[in-house]
Amino acid sequence: MLIPVQTVLETMGPEILSMRDSKGHIPAHWACLGGHTAILRFIIENKGPINESSSNDLGARPIHWACVNGHIAIVDILLQAGVPLDCTDGKGCTPLIVAAQYGQTMLAGYLMGKGARLQMVDKDGDNALHWAAFKGFSELMRLLIYSGFNPRQKDNFGQTPLHLACINGNLTAVKELCEQDGVDINLADKNGKTPLMLATGRKHVDVIAYLKSEMKYRTSFLPRIDFWSIVFGPPGNHKGPILFFFVNVLCWGYPMYAFKCFPYTWNDLMIAHVLFFITNFIMWVCLFHASTTDPGYLPRNIPEYDLAIKQVAHFDEWKQGDNPLSRLCHTCRTVKTVRSKHCKICNRCVKVFDHHCPYIYNCVGYNNRLSFLGFSGTVMLNGLLSLYFTYYYMQISGEAWNIVYIFYVIVMIFFECVATYIFGYTILIGALNTTTNEQKNFKRYKYLQDKDGKYHNPYTRGWKKNLLEFAFILPLPQECDDVIESDFSTKLM
Repeated sequence: MLIPVQTVLETMGPEILSMRDSKGHIPAHWACLGGHTAILRFIIENKGPINESSSNDLGARPIHWACVNGHIAIVDILLQAGVPLDCTDGKGCTPLIVAAQYGQTMLAGYLMGKGARLQMVDKDGDNALHWAAFKGFSELMRLLIYSGFNPRQKDNFGQTPLHLACINGNLTAVKELCEQDGVDINLADKNGKTPLMLATGRKHVDVIAYLKSEMKYRTSFLPRIDFWSIVFGPPGNHKGPILFFFVNVLCWGYPMYAFKCFPYTWNDLMIAHVLFFITNFIMWVCLFHASTTDPGYLPRNIPEYDLAIKQVAHFDEWKQGDNPLSRLCHTCRTVKTVRSKHCKICNRCVKVFDHHCPYIYNCVGYNNRLSFLGFSGTVMLNGLLSLYFTYYYMQISGEAWNIVYIFYVIVMIFFECVATYIFGYTILIGALNTTTNEQKNFKRYKYLQDKDGKYHNPYTRGWKKNLLEFAFILPLPQECDDVIESDFSTKLM
């Protein structure tokens, strides 16, 4: 794209770099918005303006447009060229505030690392945290609060970030702010509106329920006990699937087996029954291990995270358009190893994250993926044996195939197909030395892409070795974890 720009400049002269379009924007605005580093450098080399405001009411500068799309490399070039870090537009917004308006978490971290002033506010008195709360960017909010923003600060209307989060209706953002020390959930703004009133006026049902519960808890002398969550799990992580499994097996499957199947078929199918006992024992052991074992949670609040935030502006990768902080988790405040991911349900980063399984009420990760494979495999075998016992019992008992038996068989066939699919897919990803998360989201991870951007797993060394690693008979390859983690730590020193 640089060649057409050079041609236009040679034809019309350097004055073209100062011309404005019908909305009052100069070429530098569009180069920054699109993230065109080569064009921006060309403009700078030819003495073109790079810090002029648009001739409209907003008065945005090129650096503000770069912040809209989170182009860190562009912002780095502009700062090196002398553009002020805290320059404001017509509304008083700094680059940091604009980054917060559009949820650009990594850019916000970069700007704060460069020394952006945290106390800067726009013409309405809103700072970056106010805007992040209003837009519902909870991860960015965590970074801003951790970096020194005051969650109790009021704007010109007397509204704190909590007021604005309630206007937006983002429950996660509201919870994040309510958990901060000293945040008053009953504080009224200049119009006499409390956060609860603002949420009620916009009919944010989840936020209303949470604020009422929080108010009740804060005024109560009794400890908080949520019996519903204890039995059925918290919102977003219900125990419904695993309870459904327990009820069906313990209240329907085993009684039918004990009273209908076992007395009539034991003598004829003794080997099948022994196999059924063994697979059931293995199934419960694997379920217990998969459900209760730490799937591979990464440690939280590690010093490498703090060091990375402090030295965020000194990484050379910004200049190549790369993001060296993409492996930071601002929720866990940790450095994510390669192949790990933050689980939004468990709210933890998991090593070699595969997926969150509601039937084990836990994540499937490095430490429990083998037991998950055993659980899914034994469920599949038990389903096959149950169908075989049912067919054999109906043949020898002489009972008619009524609607109850037909419905039971249809349901069993359906769950057998599901169990077979899960077991087969788990074997497949083990043979490929990959995870469900990597298979579905490989475009997010550069280490899984070749030069053309197509899927390419550099860690597979043949399906036999991959399955051995999957079963923990062999360790994970060093290049997948330890070497890269230590390399990142070296950069921070």
